[in-house]
Amino acid sequence: MRFVFLPSLSLLVMYVALCTAAEEPAPVSYICLEAETGMVLTESNADLQRPPASMLKMMQLLLVEEGIRIGKWRYDTEIAISKHAQSMGGTQAYLKEGESWPLETLLKAISVISANDASVAIAEGLWGSVENCLLAMNNRAADLGMTNTHFYSVNGLPPDDGKTFDLTTARDMATLGRALLEYPNILKFTSTKEFALRPENTPKANTNKLLVTLPGCDGLKTGYIRAAGFCLTATAVQNDIRLLAVVMGSDKRGRFTHTQSLLEQGFQMVQRVEPVQARTPIGKAIPVNKSMDEAVRLLARDSITTIVRTDQLRNLTLEITAPTALTAPVQGEMVHGQVRLMLGNQELGRSPLIADRSVEKARLTDYSVGCMGRKE
Repeated sequence: MRFVFLPSLSLLVMYVALCTAAEEPAPVSYICLEAETGMVLTESNADLQRPPASMLKMMQLLLVEEGIRIGKWRYDTEIAISKHAQSMGGTQAYLKEGESWPLETLLKAISVISANDASVAIAEGLWGSVENCLLAMNNRAADLGMTNTHFYSVNGLPPDDGKTFDLTTARDMATLGRALLEYPNILKFTSTKEFALRPENTPKANTNKLLVTLPGCDGLKTGYIRAAGFCLTATAVQNDIRLLAVVMGSDKRGRFTHTQSLLEQGFQMVQRVEPVQARTPIGKAIPVNKSMDEAVRLLARDSITTIVRTDQLRNLTLEITAPTALTAPVQGEMVHGQVRLMLGNQELGRSPLIADRSVEKARLTDYSVGCMGRKE
């Protein structure tokens, strides 16, 4: 039996109160993190539950990509359009009942123009119903540890009853965003500048304006309904570092300027380092007993690379574990210790240590020759 998180009434009431109290508007929520390690660089109100609007479509994109990876469906899978899908309000691709479109086309419609009708069509086409798709979305959220998230819709539109809003947090959206980054095709879709469903249609620009203003930006998803405010989950790569930022509850212009500022400042806060390169000597030479007075150097078998905050670079240390001596015979590729990259008590990476060459065990004749040549 599987369980999904249901938001408590008190949390929902708290959020509604924040939104409706004119004198105390709901604060903006945001978080910026380094995507590879999950290191949080800056955050504020990141655990405040609020509607994500169309950003929740990232979960449907994730589920579709996961299904493609295991062969449940393909990009050329045809999706029939129902009357229900055609009837969606808000931003649309203007699908028509009775049509059939490839899954890939509908994914582009969601990723580029945030088409609500495409989200419903995919839910019905791949899961059989919106309800089944929602069950899959909420179960996957639970699997990812998105404990403050519950979805009531597949497209983020306001609920008909005015009460059951989709709820999540900036931190949970960042978790979802990191999961999406494992699928390169998602970024191909979300970085597409414009989309037109039919050749005769005028292409619509991508809703994510940071694709134009922020170098390296290639996703991920915008969102807006009145109860949510303007929201954005964005990611960008600069200098071989990928950051991800989420802003929720902002204004129309601020979601872009604020998110861009978070990412630009974030890139100044982190740096990729490679303190250990593969095949480089580590530590001092080690004598080899039962050999002809030979010694070997230990080499790092693998490189150690990581991303750290710039202000913590001076605190990095290497911790070497190796014997004080070896006994012949020694094989060059055998592991004889390890080196760890440490930041305080936190391990950031490690590599086995191997001998730089093989050393044979000295034979009795070798000792004799050595003794005969020795002068007292």
